[in-house]
Amino acid sequence: MRFGFFKKHRNKKEEKGHRDPIIVRFYKAADESPTVNAPDSADEMPESTTSEAVKAEASSSSEESSCASSRKRRFERNPKYFSISVYSLLTILVALILALIIFNIATVISIIAGFLSVIAPFIGAGLLAFIVSPLVNFFDEYFFEKLLHIRKSGLRKTLSVIFVFAIVLGLLALAITILIPQVIASLKELLSRMSGMNVESITGTVKGWLSGLFPSLDLSWFDKWVADQLSTLTETLGSLVRDSIPSLVNAGFAVVKGIVNFLLAIAISIYMVCDKRRIARASTAITYSILPAKKASAFINTSRECGQIFFGFIIGKTIDSIIIGILTFIILAIGGLPYPLLVSVIVGVTNMIPFFGPFIGAVPGILLYLCIDPVYAFAFAIIILAIQQFDGWVLGPLILGDSTGVSPLWVIFGITVGGAYFGVVGMFLGVPVTAVVVYLARRIVAKRLAKKKVEVS
Repeated sequence: MRFGFFKKHRNKKEEKGHRDPIIVRFYKAADESPTVNAPDSADEMPESTTSEAVKAEASSSSEESSCASSRKRRFERNPKYFSISVYSLLTILVALILALIIFNIATVISIIAGFLSVIAPFIGAGLLAFIVSPLVNFFDEYFFEKLLHIRKSGLRKTLSVIFVFAIVLGLLALAITILIPQVIASLKELLSRMSGMNVESITGTVKGWLSGLFPSLDLSWFDKWVADQLSTLTETLGSLVRDSIPSLVNAGFAVVKGIVNFLLAIAISIYMVCDKRRIARASTAITYSILPAKKASAFINTSRECGQIFFGFIIGKTIDSIIIGILTFIILAIGGLPYPLLVSVIVGVTNMIPFFGPFIGAVPGILLYLCIDPVYAFAFAIIILAIQQFDGWVLGPLILGDSTGVSPLWVIFGITVGGAYFGVVGMFLGVPVTAVVVYLARRIVAKRLAKKKVEVS
């Protein structure tokens, strides 16, 4: 027996899963409400209202004549000249803004840098959410839905987010507890070995190496050159130590700020992944509310393509650099070269920088092995050359493909400009930013050529 007052009537809409696409529907506006038709002629009106209608008609005609005379005297709006005035004011305003930016470029760059430092946790959270989102979708669909047969989409999403972030944080903890202590131990061993070596032993090793390669070379100038360089290095180190005390304090604050930003980025990225569909739906709604339907659809598709170019390059380059670092460690360990973990970490990190990264990563290792044994330096240079050829011809195209779609000239331009303004981070991000700009420029040029019915081959 079922009682009606125990039955729950729920009219809530079924909630979409986080893997469902955003749907945009277009509908026609509802017809206007019908109006009551007035009588067709004065004969159908009652006799009592005929005189009132005549009086109202006379008064309305007098009001229309007075409004017409006042309308002639009032200022009449011209849409053509109004549009010209608006465009002129906007042009002047844009010119003034550009002039202020050009004449105060240092202040503008500092303001932008400060703003970027403030929103750094959100940028890192967005990048982390973009990386882990495919993993969340994978575990949601194939593990919790198809394997474990969990029907509730909200529960699957929660379990997938917890599972993926547990893996990410576990790998991070593993790297901190295993990788970093070994790197620190390698640095301590290297410093202890370097402290036991004096200048005479180092110069003797280098002179013996040079005399072995070039027997007829006169090395009488070498000792004087080493003495001059040591005096210059001593003065430089002294001034550096004197000036480094405030820098150490700032470095301490920077480390604490970096840790706080990292923890905030992880927390914000969890919220971003959980509310991914809500954020996408809100962004789509705002875009369609501001722009016309055709332009809004084109804007969303273009933004999606730009995001795939930018983040696809970052993710692909990260995977490529991890593989290169692991491969370098394996080869150095098999070859018996000292400090394989330290050198492989340097090579893997600097490999993130396109084009110049392999050369930057090879220099510290070569200098390190030169201080130990020139044979190690020569072997390391050959190993790095072989690994980078493998990366450039096999591994890079396999992982990245033509993700950027730009020529080497634009790659060098992006690295140069990004490194000049934003340092090492700018050297890394300059390439995907340049790729996005080139992609947008190509779309604009192709659209204008198609409008003019011009084909350039």
